[in-house]
Amino acid sequence: MKKIIFFFLLFFISKTFSQQKLDWAEVLYGDIKNLRENKIKMLKLKKGNKVLRSVSVISENLIVVKDSLAEDSFEFDNENRLISVKSVKEKIQEKFGLHLKNNFVNGISKLTDEKGVEIYNRLSKIYFNNISYEEKETYSFDKEKKDSLNVFRTKYFFNEQNPELSYKETYNNGKTFSKKYFNDTEVWKEKFSNYYITDSIIRKDYKSIKYHFENYHDHQIIRIEKDSILTINKSSGKKNHEKLEYAGLPFREVFYDENGKVKDKIIYRNYQNPFNEWILWEERRYDGNGRLINKKLPNKKDYRLKNGVLIFRKNVSRIKGCGSAYSVKQKYLFNYIQSYSPSILFSIKLAKNFTDNFDVYSIDQNEELIYVMLDFNENGMAEVKDDYSASVDVKNEFIRTFKSMTRNERLLKYFKDLEVEAETISGKKYNINLFEHPAFLSFPIHTFLIKEEN
Repeated sequence: MKKIIFFFLLFFISKTFSQQKLDWAEVLYGDIKNLRENKIKMLKLKKGNKVLRSVSVISENLIVVKDSLAEDSFEFDNENRLISVKSVKEKIQEKFGLHLKNNFVNGISKLTDEKGVEIYNRLSKIYFNNISYEEKETYSFDKEKKDSLNVFRTKYFFNEQNPELSYKETYNNGKTFSKKYFNDTEVWKEKFSNYYITDSIIRKDYKSIKYHFENYHDHQIIRIEKDSILTINKSSGKKNHEKLEYAGLPFREVFYDENGKVKDKIIYRNYQNPFNEWILWEERRYDGNGRLINKKLPNKKDYRLKNGVLIFRKNVSRIKGCGSAYSVKQKYLFNYIQSYSPSILFSIKLAKNFTDNFDVYSIDQNEELIYVMLDFNENGMAEVKDDYSASVDVKNEFIRTFKSMTRNERLLKYFKDLEVEAETISGKKYNINLFEHPAFLSFPIHTFLIKEEN
């Protein structure tokens, strides 16, 4: 009796698989959920006996696509949304990550591994008081030396009680740090081998105050800029010198002894010449008791003072200089695109034509990474379904590229003499001639626009 039941069970399973029919529109599109539902193990894009491209379903969340140029791995989350693409090409590995929030792409990352050096770049958006802010993180890492070569990041910190005290923090390779508050106050610090510098700017009522601090092992320099500039030098925590300047000219200098008492000071007197230019005329040095001990006229050979105005001496001519021309090598930022698709239909030839038709010079955006998912529909239309930081102009360029590729049924020529072989998990194989079924030619293209310096 058990043998009979077992026989009928095997017969039922065999009958079920033998009657299985594929939904070719779902299978060719490349959606991981539809591949699972159609029990697909592998797809092959073939021209005669030659395999041009293959798609393997590795697990419930992973598809691996291979062709003669690269091997791409597509990872999906539990809601069947693409979250990463890893591509290996000529010993260079790149991985793009998509970070999702509330069904939207909220961030994008790129990791390149070349000759043991990882280069990572991530951009993400955060929201505060209904305004979008973008955070950034980049680094280079030598895996052999286990050493970070370069680290840069910008991050926001928000103050719910007092939004003006929220700030943007920038970190650059452990050498420079900065904070820019929402009230326009700025603070930054730069580290050197044996000292560091701290600068800050406070803006209020259309005026600004600048503070500059240099901290050395044995002395410090402090400079305060308002309408004038006050520079203070300290040694062992005690003030030994200060200087007051205005419009680039000195007004007063004071020197202190080791007890902080005035040792001597210099008073500078500046006058205008006939061209309304301020010129240093006189230096008067006084001792700690206020007694004049020295007087200098550093510009006496060129000027003489008359009625409070510095007059050129007869042997001095004022000559108008002329500028000299020179060339500077400019650095340009340009965009290049990398496109991926989990669909068996996105062949090397089709991908190359997509790249060639896309006009990267039409993109005028500052973003270093842009993501766009373009959906090719079976009804001959294209739609941008997902994006990160893509402007209207960028999206329009994607639609224009699609129209250029499909004008006058051009898309069909890419599939002439091509067929797809589908193998299910049961080992059964199916074939379809693509040129004869244009209604099934739909697929997604996940494109990353990368801005780099030339």
